[in-house]
Amino acid sequence: MNINHTPFTHLSPFGKIHGDIHHASDASSRQGRIVFAHGYKGFKDWGAWDLLGDSLAEEGWDFIRFNFTHNGHVAPSFHACSDETAWSKNTYSIEKTDLESVIAFAREGMLHDSEKLIVMGHSRGGGIAAVAASTTHTDGLVMLASVCDFASRFPSGEALANWKESDRLEILNGRTKQVLSHSFSFYEDFVENHTSLHIESAVRSLLCPVLVIHGDRDTAVHLSEGQKLVGWAKSSEIVVLAGASHTFGASHPWASKDLPTHTFKMAQAVKQFLAKLHPQLRSV
Repeated sequence: MNINHTPFTHLSPFGKIHGDIHHASDASSRQGRIVFAHGYKGFKDWGAWDLLGDSLAEEGWDFIRFNFTHNGHVAPSFHACSDETAWSKNTYSIEKTDLESVIAFAREGMLHDSEKLIVMGHSRGGGIAAVAASTTHTDGLVMLASVCDFASRFPSGEALANWKESDRLEILNGRTKQVLSHSFSFYEDFVENHTSLHIESAVRSLLCPVLVIHGDRDTAVHLSEGQKLVGWAKSSEIVVLAGASHTFGASHPWASKDLPTHTFKMAQAVKQFLAKLHPQLRSV
């Protein structure tokens, strides 16, 4: 089956969103659309996300990956975080609004009433996927190595006071060695909008099935966070991948034409989850 990649530009309330849609050449195999949200310091072209998109497109799903408006990855090179100012002004609310906008865009492109709309996110993107899914009509949520709350990720005490005074919280990008920084508006936005950004409340409110996939060797987001997510959802399941890291074995750049072993296993688990939503899907 041939998989095509169609680039798109979509305008959200916070700016231009650039993305790609993976879709099979055989339109008769369409099952629906998957909107994928990347994680913290991530971007749509990171690692093996393109290969994951192709793998799911082979099952008849349009896979939509995109860059958040304020992730710093802008034209002409989407592989570099060249707009450090935009990155510093990013907030959880911006990402939530961006994702809600892409979900609406994705739904507009659905051809049949039988198609399903799935929201998927990795790490921080998993939390954003949850809060966005709670405000939109979605048929399933997939959370990959996802965080379960945002509040605990902010500094406190003296560190918080220093951040407020300097308006600069420095973060090292280990991959690029860039020293990026968050404006204090990041924290202020969270405080102002903490109710709509509360992952637990969002997950508890969902009526759609939820799949959580987590590695037991994840040192960035502990497995216990995935276990909490599963406990909050009305209809959920968790897949724990033995030996899997936070990125499921992928790194950037990913030169192989094959998925990393743990990403392949993750993709198989996603396909099995989707098969339960769409009985006509072939089993994997």
